[in-house]
Amino acid sequence: MIPERPGAGDARSRVRQQHSPAAEPSQSRSVGGLLSQIKSSIRSESFTEHYTIIPGKELGRGKFAVVRKCVEKCTGHEYAAKFMRKRRKGQDCRMEIIHEIAVLELATASSRVVNLHQVFEMASEMVLVLEFAAGGEIFNQCVSDREDEAFSEEDVKRLMRQILEGVSFLHQNNVVHLDLKPQNILLTSSSPLGDIKIVDFGLSRMVCSHQELREIMGTPEYVAPEILNYEPISTATDMWSIGVLAYVMLTGISPFLGEDKQETFLNISQLNVSYNEEELQQLDQAALSFMQTLLRKQPQFRATAEQCLKHPWLQPSETQQSQTLEEILPVELQEASSTTSSSISSPETPSSTTTAEEEEEGSVTEELIVMAAYTLGQCRQSSTSTSEKEVLAAEQKAISKRFKFEEPFSALQEVPGEFIY
Repeated sequence: MIPERPGAGDARSRVRQQHSPAAEPSQSRSVGGLLSQIKSSIRSESFTEHYTIIPGKELGRGKFAVVRKCVEKCTGHEYAAKFMRKRRKGQDCRMEIIHEIAVLELATASSRVVNLHQVFEMASEMVLVLEFAAGGEIFNQCVSDREDEAFSEEDVKRLMRQILEGVSFLHQNNVVHLDLKPQNILLTSSSPLGDIKIVDFGLSRMVCSHQELREIMGTPEYVAPEILNYEPISTATDMWSIGVLAYVMLTGISPFLGEDKQETFLNISQLNVSYNEEELQQLDQAALSFMQTLLRKQPQFRATAEQCLKHPWLQPSETQQSQTLEEILPVELQEASSTTSSSISSPETPSSTTTAEEEEEGSVTEELIVMAAYTLGQCRQSSTSTSEKEVLAAEQKAISKRFKFEEPFSALQEVPGEFIY
């Protein structure tokens, strides 16, 4: 069962928006993780007076927003216009939009976050005019079966470094994205492969050390265990999603995807992830180690964005040869990574020792299966018969399926993340 969010909707009515064009980010007040002050001037004139909407396919669409390509009339520059409804299911959600604007303003200094150009407000909706990323989302490259379209490992390493640079900037400013996935990672160009832009801060929140924040929101396949358990959110929550994202970018497979949301949640809560997929076996051990430093159930044992940027896998080839895991990661992360790496390099080989006397008595052979618990670097043991082992192997094989998208929690979070920007 997924816990319902206590007092859902209460935060929206608790505080009215305070718009102050001169407000500095440090002065912005955060209520329930939402910023309530912005610097951008909100324009009240008609959006179409200044921009021409390009007819044709939309860049993205969600339950309460649509993104369209547009051209600024006075400059001829292309932008992405995100039209967002202010009322959703009968509730005033302008506060969430103001928060998204405030986060984009805060992230202006980062080249890895999409740039906010202008803001318009009409009677029923607000429009965020955003930087246009011509390469679109990285989803197509993640799932492509064509070698000339799919990401190479070197591509993933370069893009992952950029993603981590953007996330590191956000975390240093106490912002957690909470919906990091291929749909929300765009490229400045597709050919040649451009740079990344992190988008869609509709679910983002401010976190601080003196106040716990608990929310049930995100996209099922990428959500961290603490979200499902309604435990405090932290910057480590984003790091779990980056671990899933790395797995998807390298293999095209969604590691925790089940037949339905409940099975997906169960896979996440039990850390049912396979590191023995055929695609993963073609990668070097450093790539596997990178994912294992992130896909850990306990947030405190996950690597930070800064630590990930120092991981041997993401270093240039000449640097990677001279650096070791011990030189880069803290002791607790080294131990977990060492344990899981040894588990991967040596596939499960259940041991069975039975005497002739036991066989004559017809006793059931018991085999000890040691399964790696990748969160804490420890092992859990279960005594299983041969027939049960075959069933277990079949179940484990079914855990990872071809990648597909699930929409964010619709019932628990009204600001969806299935649209880009």
